[in-house]
Amino acid sequence: SEIVLKFLDTNEEQSFRIVGSTEADPLNGKLSNVSLVGQHLLGLKAGDKVEFVVPDGVARYKVVEVKR
Repeated sequence: SEIVLKFLDTNEEQSFRIVGSTEADPLNGKLSNVSLVGQHLLGLKAGDKVEFVVPDGVARYKVVEVKR
């Protein structure tokens, strides 16, 4: 699936594709479904907000769109 997120700290939007671990390429927007971020994004829908701890602080996102 593909998910468009708004970073709540910067108001920037970015698109990510959730893929299997062998296809993961974070620098090109492909997040593994077993990664920290990927696990938190699974099952979300447009309008949902999510917040979780990452190694360098707290990540805060709003889901703009989900494409399956």
